[in-house]
Amino acid sequence: MSPDHPCASEIAAIRDSLAALGDPWRCGETPVGRLARDARRRRLGVPAPTAGEIDARAELPARMAEAALAPRNSDSAEPHAPTPHLPRKFDLRAVDGANYVTPVKDQGDCGSCSAFGVLAALESTAAYTRRAPGLALDLSEAHLFFGHAAAREAILPDGTWPDELLVDCRDIGVTFEDYYPYTDDDAGALNPGWRDRLARAHDVVDLSRDPVAIKEHLYTYGPVTACLVVYDDLFHYTGGVYRHTTEETSGGHCVALIGWDDDAGCWIAKNSWGPEWGENGFLRIAYGEAFIEDYPDPRPTTLGCTGVDLRAWLPAQRALGLFTSAHEGISWAYLENLGWARLARERDLTADLAVLGLARARGLSCVPFVMGQELGAVQLAG
Repeated sequence: MSPDHPCASEIAAIRDSLAALGDPWRCGETPVGRLARDARRRRLGVPAPTAGEIDARAELPARMAEAALAPRNSDSAEPHAPTPHLPRKFDLRAVDGANYVTPVKDQGDCGSCSAFGVLAALESTAAYTRRAPGLALDLSEAHLFFGHAAAREAILPDGTWPDELLVDCRDIGVTFEDYYPYTDDDAGALNPGWRDRLARAHDVVDLSRDPVAIKEHLYTYGPVTACLVVYDDLFHYTGGVYRHTTEETSGGHCVALIGWDDDAGCWIAKNSWGPEWGENGFLRIAYGEAFIEDYPDPRPTTLGCTGVDLRAWLPAQRALGLFTSAHEGISWAYLENLGWARLARERDLTADLAVLGLARARGLSCVPFVMGQELGAVQLAG
């Protein structure tokens, strides 16, 4: 980077501010930080709050930080008072040695962050609720943003709201990346058979302004979609626990919270600016910072879902276990990258059980078709 590049002076000023604060986080050259201001703003995608909305929430950051660190043995009568079973640290990338977080993506030159934040949450929720880290879903941000959001005329000049996109994921569903590949100029096309390659969220939950409920949801179901006010120094973030050092803002942004760290006093978030930004594409952000627990708008902006139903053929994988109850008339299969799935009752299970039994006995791979939470069909891999 040339010393004459505009972001060089920005980084120098941020470093001076950080030094005065004891260097709580690191800044440096990043791909998004090198962009011109207008291009940076296009990497956002949540409607910007007004100065009045921010002022009305002036006391909120301190309240959220205090609530997130409230004593575990509190006798509070609040409905989401801290509970002793929550650990001080939790990270969906490392749960009993398993990683439930899908790879970081790059939204490119498009204000589609809400689609990326919502689908980051769905992908990991689908895996975590099944305790199947190998599920490795790759859902289509193009379908959610250029399809659903455009159809409801929700692509606003300065962004899109994640609560509307989550409702679309629940009511309609979203297809997989290979059925509508994402490009920031929408050069892809929707496969006409997308309804048979679909993921649908269920039980969307509003967690706004409740840090303990956010933790409970993360620990029980998986990631939480959250919005934050973007202060201009965030573009240059390269690591550490972020707190803004400037009052200059560029708009709003959507991320997926994937964990927390009480010792460091922060949330862990998955961003959509590529793996070369931040901590390999992730952000540690202080509790209460940038209004991340409750974005300055009346609508809910901190959201999760309790599960994800699938309707799709999944990649070939081994059958590791079978369970059949003749008395109850049910059968279950444990698949390598799916976990336990019940075989659909309305089918004649003889052929499916024969395929699964053969695959398990001989160490062969099989291809499952999932319908909701059930196994609708299975074939030996070719």
